[in-house]
Amino acid sequence: MAYQSSCKKDSSEPESCPCLERATFGDPSESLYLLPFPVGKSYVLSQSYCNPNGGHANQLAYDFALPIGDIVTAARAGEVLEIREDLADSGNSSDPGAHNHIFIRHHDGSVAFYAHLQENGVLVEKGDQVQAGQQIASSGNSGNTGNFPHLHFGVYESWPAKEGFDLAINFRNAVGPLDELGGLVVDMFYKAEGY
Repeated sequence: MAYQSSCKKDSSEPESCPCLERATFGDPSESLYLLPFPVGKSYVLSQSYCNPNGGHANQLAYDFALPIGDIVTAARAGEVLEIREDLADSGNSSDPGAHNHIFIRHHDGSVAFYAHLQENGVLVEKGDQVQAGQQIASSGNSGNTGNFPHLHFGVYESWPAKEGFDLAINFRNAVGPLDELGGLVVDMFYKAEGY
């Protein structure tokens, strides 16, 4: 199921809606996505979507507090479009776009983004086909993390990924509370159950 987050305005080019207007979450039991870490693991959500006091002011993204070296798994099957793994796990880059990452395109054209991965910790190559739940990387502290290791995860409408054109998703195997919009709640633990 593909979602559209862009506003339909009178102009010929689609424009991004404000973040909270894009935050339309579906029923988790119908979600196409798994939590991006292995079954049986639990992690705290350190930052949620549309956070005006953090890096997600205009992002329908989640930060999970994975320590350096913990396993990152594919949230959905797809093709690896881009990887980067050459940056150190210093957590203090001044460039918000400089981090180790993976982009994976799904069959409906949407693209998952996994960021702040461990230096030399990416286990897939551009062009690889991955399955949901497959180990794809190790979590790290690359890029501008405020020196707080975590996994940044979000999904964009299409490729190339463009801020403001992301999707409100939840996870069919997540055990943990949801907010009034159906999204995950900051500072709460989420466990990946079997699927």
